[in-house]
Amino acid sequence: MNPVDEKKGFSKKQIVSWAGTALMIASMVFLVRRLLEFSADIDIAFLTSWRVVSGLIVVALLESAGILFAAVNFRALVKNVSGVLVERPLGLVVYTISNLYKYIPGGVMYVVGRNRLAVETEDLGHPEVALSTVLEGALVAIAAILIVIITVRDHALEYLRQEELPVSFYMVLAAILIIVCFVVFMLRNKIANRLKKLFGHMRVLKPVVLLWRFGFAILLMVFWGGTFLATLVVMGQPMTRELAPTVIGLFLLSWVAGFLTPGAPSGLGIREFVMVTFMGGVVNDGVLISAMFIHRVLAAAGDAMAYGIAVGYAHLMRSK
Repeated sequence: MNPVDEKKGFSKKQIVSWAGTALMIASMVFLVRRLLEFSADIDIAFLTSWRVVSGLIVVALLESAGILFAAVNFRALVKNVSGVLVERPLGLVVYTISNLYKYIPGGVMYVVGRNRLAVETEDLGHPEVALSTVLEGALVAIAAILIVIITVRDHALEYLRQEELPVSFYMVLAAILIIVCFVVFMLRNKIANRLKKLFGHMRVLKPVVLLWRFGFAILLMVFWGGTFLATLVVMGQPMTRELAPTVIGLFLLSWVAGFLTPGAPSGLGIREFVMVTFMGGVVNDGVLISAMFIHRVLAAAGDAMAYGIAVGYAHLMRSK
């Protein structure tokens, strides 16, 4: 326990906890504002069907389960990197609350939020937590790209041969590349110094450990793609064995585009643009537009439920 600053009357942990709560509220405000921008074009008549509503509730529960599994995996990854095992309640609460920060523009607050683990865990340093976050991000990105290559390679090649992409697509793609290159160029020295500090604290990870974490990343990416697939099906999109892998792959393609775009909170806007460009025509356009909006809402609901479950679990453990 950190000592209380007698002058201010607050401990470092209290300040971190309050700051985390404030960031969570801010992140949800930003999320609601962005989602409202999509809502004007959405037909919600399908919500009168109990079958659809119950199916969407199940998808939201699956989203929350995915976040909790990811939290468990991150706790294990921190132990692999640092040798320190974070208390399970703390690991779940910090991961799930920092996950809500991804909706804040800038795309870095969820990374900062995870450093609360280092504040509240003895012998665990900030570099180890940061490195674990970097490794997690790299593994899920590589896993998503691998799945995309396997599932939509033929579809993408056929699409590029037969379709003339709109000028707006090339403009957005060019803008993304320019922004990424600019950010990397401007921060190249800081990035290099940070990597040196991070890897200087890294334990030698056995190949089997990395393979295990990579395998989990693949399962997690397939799971996320499956939740969007389920959303489409619940909303009335006919599905076949041949179409399902393509839908998952195209969703993950949009996810990677949003994930790698700096400054886009949770890839908002970027992900939808890529889905409309490549998935339009593959599935019913009307269902696709509605599903994109609804899936965003379900994902946000799942994020919030995961945090609530984590907090409830922490309180239950403390009461024992």
